Amino acid sequence: MRVAITGASGFVGSHCLAVAVAAGHEVRAVVRNPAKARAAAVLHGLDPDGIDVAFADLTDHDALRASLEGADALIHAGAVFSLDPRDARRMRAVNPTSTRVLLEEAAERGLDRVVHVSSMGVYGAGRTRVDPNTPTGPECGAYTGSKIEADAIAVAHQEAGQPVVIVCPGGIIGPRDPSPELSDSMAPVLDGLRRSVVPLPKGACFGMVDVRDVAAVCVGSLTTGSAPARYLVAGHLVGPADLLRLSAHLTGRPVRIVGFPAPLLTAVGLLCDLVGRATANKMPLGLEVARMTAANMRAGGLQEVDQASAADAFGFPTISLEATVAETVAWLHSAGHLSDEQAGNLAG
Repeated sequence: MRVAITGASGFVGSHCLAVAVAAGHEVRAVVRNPAKARAAAVLHGLDPDGIDVAFADLTDHDALRASLEGADALIHAGAVFSLDPRDARRMRAVNPTSTRVLLEEAAERGLDRVVHVSSMGVYGAGRTRVDPNTPTGPECGAYTGSKIEADAIAVAHQEAGQPVVIVCPGGIIGPRDPSPELSDSMAPVLDGLRRSVVPLPKGACFGMVDVRDVAAVCVGSLTTGSAPARYLVAGHLVGPADLLRLSAHLTGRPVRIVGFPAPLLTAVGLLCDLVGRATANKMPLGLEVARMTAANMRAGGLQEVDQASAADAFGFPTISLEATVAETVAWLHSAGHLSDEQAGNLAG
């Protein structure tokens, strides 16, 4: 198939690019920075000259429409993803609007398949069980609000009979992140790996998924299964403290975990937002993440996610949590994000 991939220079999008090329698809990378797209291709061992690149910022609707010229399918992985409160207005404006423009154009052109990358964040953070029929919301802030609105647009196209597949990943981690500073899903992982004493929320539990598994479901959805469809790919349900203990076991580096209660977490998140706005600095925690985590903690953590449809269609997940953590830490070390001491046994 001739597949257009938005956000192809980002974390999820670049992995989709690599998987799609390996599957024999003709790929068009729809990006706002062609140089970054070339760098992402090289990172994944691809020939950058063999990738068709279309320049299209998510705010340039004419360019987005033109990027689908001649395409058979679309993977819409592009979005403004930031937990920085200074990006809130941009997320609310860009994420739903770009989704609407692309899906309308895809319907107009009669594309065979559209894969919309949503998020497990569209579901209320206080839920303990989620299945494909669980209502979305409520939002915890600008990012989740923008993804809920974009998700609703994709659902509307499904209800209109369009061949739209919605993929909802959990917290995404894994090797080969093209961003020099790492994506906002990877940066907290790196921060925890660098510390010897780490404050973490008590009783929280989230879905953590390997980026390669997410890409496999997205690309697989182009040719496997029916559409419309909705795949929950939360991944492995694990508490942040248990995730860090696993990394400490694999690296052999001792880490002391300090419990963080929900009320204090929310207060610190608010303070970080205020300081970040005042100083124009990116802070280690924001109010939206604090609200999400506190709601999760009060509910007792996410306990069950119905991922059966993704398991049946794609064998999801194919990568164990231990393998993901080990390969992520090893890559972070090889890419210069972790020192030999921080990577420990995985500094090969």
